[in-house]
Amino acid sequence: MNIRKTFFWLHLILGCSAAIFIFLMSITGVALTYERQMIKAAERTDYPIATTSSTQVLPLSELLIIAKGYPTKKIAEIVIENQPNAPIIVKDGRKKVAYLNPYTGAELAVPGQDTKTFFSKLRAFHRWLTFDGKFSETGRWVNGSANIIFLVLILSGLYLWLPKRFNSRAFKQRLTLSGNYPNKSARNYQWHNVFGVYMAPVLFVLVVTALFFSFKWPGNTLKNLVSTESFSLEKPVQVSAQQALLQLPVEQQLLKVKARYPQWQTIQFSLGTSLDSSLDSSLDNLLENIPTNNKVYQVDQGNGGEPQKRLKVLLNKTTGDVVQEQKFEHLSTYSKLRSYIRFLHTGEIFGPFGQTLAGLASLLACLLVYTGAMLSWRRWRDSRKVKVNTPVYAT
Repeated sequence: MNIRKTFFWLHLILGCSAAIFIFLMSITGVALTYERQMIKAAERTDYPIATTSSTQVLPLSELLIIAKGYPTKKIAEIVIENQPNAPIIVKDGRKKVAYLNPYTGAELAVPGQDTKTFFSKLRAFHRWLTFDGKFSETGRWVNGSANIIFLVLILSGLYLWLPKRFNSRAFKQRLTLSGNYPNKSARNYQWHNVFGVYMAPVLFVLVVTALFFSFKWPGNTLKNLVSTESFSLEKPVQVSAQQALLQLPVEQQLLKVKARYPQWQTIQFSLGTSLDSSLDSSLDNLLENIPTNNKVYQVDQGNGGEPQKRLKVLLNKTTGDVVQEQKFEHLSTYSKLRSYIRFLHTGEIFGPFGQTLAGLASLLACLLVYTGAMLSWRRWRDSRKVKVNTPVYAT
């Protein structure tokens, strides 16, 4: 058996063994293509509406007083969105504690809750093959193994795609769809070759990045290979009560930030300032009212899935000047690569175009599974016919 036949049988056997799992990951990947936009659209349909044209949002200072009333384990974080009627979000670490009506300060139901629940469960099935949205170690390993097989299929498929004779006619046959096929097998073979080679680069990226979700060893290996050192903002310094009286209120500080970054989509900031990151989180609330010279604002100028458009800003509370910026390029090599990996998998790092490309690749991956399965079935059926029709001679 030559090398080409070895690769062929490897491709066929592995493809048949993991076909159903690759198909499930691909079809759910298609459904998740515009997850962020669909959730955002659902959220905005639930945003509060001003009762009259003259209704104004409450001053931020009043909303912050209300926000401080929610118990949190860490210093509460506030998120504002560049949308007039968007609720003010109160966070405790990563957890969203409350959504406040910007007109009344009343707590709102979670905007777009049904849509969020649907996509959360769909994402869980995509990653772990569970229907209840919960993590499954077994499901993660099954999908992870299927991803490794998919990677082998992509590489072996590229080798098998190469024509035996390197000439323009042979390459043209593998790069274009003729439209006229003598039978379904010929059509499936052509589709498998043409769509496979065009989508191979995108699918390669999707599969390799998926390995970081399925296993810990890719991330640990990457961490050991690249730098983990990054530029950090200066720690805020405590100031006297007299100096604190000269500082700008948060509303004016935000105006400075918005003016500096007119493309902002969301801004996040804390209701207090921790002077020492080494302190236990249980002491955070004791530091809320300690006046400091500077304040950190996190600005996102993208769609939420573009890490290169995020930055942290250290603002002087008295002058409103930007003291320091921590941009994406200031992060450690490891942090940047992990961010790229996270959002390359969904295509979000390139905006809607990248999402569309990732979704299209996932859709065509479903077609590759179908055409591959049909070709394998035809080969198996034909081999059975040959065995049945082969005469048996008595000895």
